[in-house]
Amino acid sequence: MSVVNPRDRLVNFRLSEGEYEKLRAAFREAGARSMSEFARNAVLQVISAPKIDPAAVEGRIKTLQERVAQLEDRIEQLYRTLSLAGMAEAVELRGKPEAVEMPKRVRPSQ
Repeated sequence: MSVVNPRDRLVNFRLSEGEYEKLRAAFREAGARSMSEFARNAVLQVISAPKIDPAAVEGRIKTLQERVAQLEDRIEQLYRTLSLAGMAEAVELRGKPEAVEMPKRVRPSQ
């Protein structure tokens, strides 16, 4: 039987004793058939992983922070509305009335 994609290239690199022990422990934990298979899969996983754009991540974090701030504002508005209606202490959550203690930073000062 012929191999469709023969592996005929060799990669060789050196490790310190500590690095080798970490590699060996990870290899055993992964249950790979051989150290070669484990190292090959690890390298291929790294080089085929999608690249992360730090600017995109930063933009997404900023968007989420803005959304959290909007939600905090909305919670404060709802609390004020409930306070005016005399309902701030008992709010129905998931079908059963419970006492709700608003966080100090959200509760408006009176």
